[in-house]
Amino acid sequence: MAKLGTWKTGAMRRLEGRTPRQIAALTLKTIRHKVRSFGPAAARARRADQAFDRRWGTDTGGLMNLSALNVARDRALLGNGYQASNGVALEQALAVAGIDPARFTFIDYGSGKGRVVLIAAATGFARAIGVEFAPELHTVALANADRFLAVGGAPQRCEMVLGDAGAYDPPAGPIFAYIYNSFGPVILREVLERLEQRAAAGEEIIAVYVNPRHREAFEEGARWHVIADREDWVLYRPAATAH
Repeated sequence: MAKLGTWKTGAMRRLEGRTPRQIAALTLKTIRHKVRSFGPAAARARRADQAFDRRWGTDTGGLMNLSALNVARDRALLGNGYQASNGVALEQALAVAGIDPARFTFIDYGSGKGRVVLIAAATGFARAIGVEFAPELHTVALANADRFLAVGGAPQRCEMVLGDAGAYDPPAGPIFAYIYNSFGPVILREVLERLEQRAAAGEEIIAVYVNPRHREAFEEGARWHVIADREDWVLYRPAATAH
């Protein structure tokens, strides 16, 4: 009974204050999340999760619905559940971009437990930053950053930032932005606006959008140019710096 009562309290807390439309949207997202967790792609992802974490002693895998995390309700409705990215798209996009990572700051917007940030640090970026708004995931990411450095996974520690991706101001200098469909078009446009401001100021900006469900946010108004278009990711430069 105690466990049932705890579950009811948690469920009621997540629904409290929501409109019927918001509850319906949350329910649909939960159903989609559950369905994906049983598919063949999810099975392959779990195997990749296990291989990475076995090698480094980290905890970067798993699936998690935003409704189970302590995040602002209005922003949670604009985001997607947590699933670790395997880093393949980053490797492929870097090869196409033909850049020296040592010149760039890497930023993963919606970094979760930080796996891609760890991979970026090992790849040789000048800085590797992860921005995550769920405190529970951020806490795990901090531990992963410490562990990865301690076992020699990267020459320097990753930087894990607790905060909203749409409100994050990127540091000065060239930026390689990694966006793995962690949120919908509202937050995505907020992220892009800040990157566009840096590009307008003369900074070199490159962005890879993985699992690009809302690519219209990039391509409306011709503010970003497509550099490469693959099945699972698209590589962009802002129009202000595209060449």
